[in-house]
Amino acid sequence: MKRRSLLASLCALPLVSCQGESATVRFKVIASVTVDGRPIESSSVMEITYSKVTRSLIGTGGATRLYGEALILDLGGSGTVYVLPIRHPDNAVSSQVYEAAILTTFGINNGIGSLSEADFIKLRNTKGRHPFKLYKSTRLPAFVAFGNESDPKTVYEIRPGELGQRFPGTKFTGLDIEITGDPLTRKLRDRLPWLKTARDPTIFPRDPPAARRPYSQLPLSYMLTPADFFGDGSR
Repeated sequence: MKRRSLLASLCALPLVSCQGESATVRFKVIASVTVDGRPIESSSVMEITYSKVTRSLIGTGGATRLYGEALILDLGGSGTVYVLPIRHPDNAVSSQVYEAAILTTFGINNGIGSLSEADFIKLRNTKGRHPFKLYKSTRLPAFVAFGNESDPKTVYEIRPGELGQRFPGTKFTGLDIEITGDPLTRKLRDRLPWLKTARDPTIFPRDPPAARRPYSQLPLSYMLTPADFFGDGSR
């Protein structure tokens, strides 16, 4: 069971006090590119709630809940890229990205499980637009595209710096986070209709049973599930 699911289960138990301080941040993820020298921006509005967990059966910690969906980055008629709410480090499994990145983007050094009262105040009062920052790395969320959007098995990962190789004339110029009061974006299931009913992870490419590779060695397309296109609160 995932840690977040375990925390939710513990909070449902009688005589257990789990919910402490919390803060909700609504933000735009803004991807910027140039296509043949022309600047283009696309964005998706998401929302995340950070909660302090106290006096649970496993001690003190933190929990998050992310609402929203992958950003649809249309490249001015040259194609479309999807910026997922996960990251995919080399030779590693994929993992959630915005939960930690919102903290570091807005200058909070504590992790989710050790947020202070001052951190929650900062989260509730943060404003403006800032370059995406995940810890001290240059790592970005995962970018994927499709050979044919009606066929999920044609999905492939594309590194932001390599957009020009797949989409000539295109250059990735940045990813920003901006605090907003706009409504959550809900476009993805209309753009990719198979996400409305897809629950089977095998709609994406998979190794045959006799040729299974270690999970950490798989390309992202071979470990994707429909849930990876959404925050955990919007699945």
